[in-house]
Amino acid sequence: MTLKGDQSTTRALNRRLILNCLRREGGLSRVEISAMTGLSPAAVTGVTAELINEGMLVEGKGMQSTGGRKPIPLNIDYRQHWSAGFKLTPDGVEGTLTDLSTQPIGTCKVPLSSYDPATVAAAVENGVATLLQMQNSNWNKLVGIGVAMPGLIDVNRGLCLEFHDFGWDHVPIAELIAARISVPVWVDNDVNAFAIAQQLFGYGRTRGSALVLVISAGVGAALIFNGQIHRGARFAAGEIGFLRHDKGNWVTSDRLSWNQRLSEPGIIRGWQELRGKGPGNDLQEAAANGDPLAVVYLGKVGREIGERLVSMIDLVDPEVVIVGGEAVRFGKALIDPLARAVKENSFGTPPPLEVDWDNDVWLRGASALAIQKFFDFESAAGYQRKLVG
Repeated sequence: MTLKGDQSTTRALNRRLILNCLRREGGLSRVEISAMTGLSPAAVTGVTAELINEGMLVEGKGMQSTGGRKPIPLNIDYRQHWSAGFKLTPDGVEGTLTDLSTQPIGTCKVPLSSYDPATVAAAVENGVATLLQMQNSNWNKLVGIGVAMPGLIDVNRGLCLEFHDFGWDHVPIAELIAARISVPVWVDNDVNAFAIAQQLFGYGRTRGSALVLVISAGVGAALIFNGQIHRGARFAAGEIGFLRHDKGNWVTSDRLSWNQRLSEPGIIRGWQELRGKGPGNDLQEAAANGDPLAVVYLGKVGREIGERLVSMIDLVDPEVVIVGGEAVRFGKALIDPLARAVKENSFGTPPPLEVDWDNDVWLRGASALAIQKFFDFESAAGYQRKLVG
């Protein structure tokens, strides 16, 4: 099939091919880029020259050669531009400034006096100003702002369709934030943001498809097909936290949802019911110390998560399964039984299961919402301030 389009579209697609090639592989010569992308040497030379002039690419030292001129490797200069990511939580607005590889440069937290959308937009503006001031910088290096939150998000319109924690219903949050600042704003579900960061620079970096499971204040999933997030017709794909599960038989069943039973708070509640509250009963500490009761309890929880996860794996057949979220702090006592349950119950050989043990993935995911525009020609356009006059 021949791709038809004007010259600017073709050039944009070529930029995307080259940047994604260097994002995945890094340190490639122009000849290697041409071979990997299928672009002509002339096209590669033209686009890379443009990207070098923009500061997006830098040339390295010449590589070894069997004769003649040594090929010069090209790399993305991730520090050339910055992105700001924000996560909305009931406790306030958490923010981070990252480079284009989502590596954190600085962080901040802005408290909220209310959940009013205008108040939240002002908090994000204050957060950006704080982050830039910390680096003695201005807005010139900032490519955009990403905002991640739970709930249903229309990413194309920057519209929060539903966010229970804040009582929001069809709130144009991207527009409200963009009215205060001079860079594009992207808004998405926080689990999708986490998955985008994984797809760009994490365990999904070299994979075309992935199933991402996040165990946090709630339980959510994200699906990546052909390098793209699958959001669904109602932007509700992956909202598994409300699914209920019969544990036991049809007579004595435990009709608890993922969120009620298997979220981080749900896991802790189950432990407190078993062991009680009070000093010395911290589940993470007990698991780290090898407390037999904690190990057995987390083993049962991990196995239940794995058994539920299997049906999703068999349905979408991803190249990799990625698990993250605050609950991974319970360690291998939770994750190892989860992985065993997946292996024992999957149809055939299951995909590899990777765990993101870092604790900053939410903010890096939010930042990735703006960064993805450099690598994904088809991603949603950021919402920009409308100029009057």
